[in-house]
Amino acid sequence: MNASTGELLAPTATRLGPVTEKVVRAVEAVKGLLTLERALTGAELDRLEGIVKECVAQAHADVNKTYQQQNGGFKFKNGKFPNDAECDRIVQLTEQGQSTTLAQELGILKHGAAFACIKSHLSKEFGDNFSVEPRYKGNPGSNGVVLTNEGPQSLVPDLVIHATRNATNIQCVYEFKFPCHEQHRLSPINAPGVKLQLTNYQELSHRCPVALITPVGLKQLGID
Repeated sequence: MNASTGELLAPTATRLGPVTEKVVRAVEAVKGLLTLERALTGAELDRLEGIVKECVAQAHADVNKTYQQQNGGFKFKNGKFPNDAECDRIVQLTEQGQSTTLAQELGILKHGAAFACIKSHLSKEFGDNFSVEPRYKGNPGSNGVVLTNEGPQSLVPDLVIHATRNATNIQCVYEFKFPCHEQHRLSPINAPGVKLQLTNYQELSHRCPVALITPVGLKQLGID
């Protein structure tokens, strides 16, 4: 104790005895394990979701604007977004006859922009609790999932929130969609294949409903 201030002084490394030093190390190890498995609180998750929704909306707006500027001042007939005919326009055709439509190309660009935004804005506060496009496969031995590099029968959601530094201890799963066609913009969860995809992703986590995030906001599976 500091005689003049009454302040308790923590022992320095040089004053620690062997037993005390072992106790301190054990406490630090336990703290590390607790941190490793910590899930986000409800308030933290709400804040994170707000950032993600902003990133998705911003990616949608930025890519639409930039695409028009970088293509000789080309303008979508709808102004800020393409109409159905423009969505179906083939913008790339490979020698193997595989085609890429404008809708697909914009979707790829917007996902990339959203991922970059999310990594930039979440890394400082939530860097240990999220993964972008992790790939999972079932692990019957542990009745859970493991990370994998294999494609067949694996699941690759856009964003996973998980326990600190443990991507297989999944808390919540999010999928991004950037609908191009009008009917899909109005009801993105009813676009072909989306509900099945989200249902499959729900198998990854039982803590919260898998959620679809589009430029107009967040929608959870099963909520109309």
